[in-house]
Amino acid sequence: MSYNFNPKIDRDFIISMYEDDYGYISEIFSTTLNQLEPDLLVLKQKFTEKDLEATRKLVHKIKPAFGFVGLRETETLCQQFEDSCHSATSVDDVSASFYTLVTAIGESCDIIRTEIEKLTAFKQGI
Repeated sequence: MSYNFNPKIDRDFIISMYEDDYGYISEIFSTTLNQLEPDLLVLKQKFTEKDLEATRKLVHKIKPAFGFVGLRETETLCQQFEDSCHSATSVDDVSASFYTLVTAIGESCDIIRTEIEKLTAFKQGI
């Protein structure tokens, strides 16, 4: 029996990394979400404080988490934001891309949360 991931999740990548160990995949998703949620709050705080370098460093820190759960588009958005921070002189220079990124991160957290619920139900049905 095969599990259907959210279309935004790179299924081939997930299966190549974790095979069909849906229990382990669920653990990875849970751990990732538990790390992302507090980091997202700090990220918003650092941006509000106009601390561009701390904002960039935090995006750099959370970027790989999206790869672990196959959300490659969000991982790419993190990299693009990080790159734009290198040429920016203030948070004002990156504010539009920051809000796009934060929206994508929030949506990604929702996807991860939903996948955890679906994976739990799927594991019970196997």
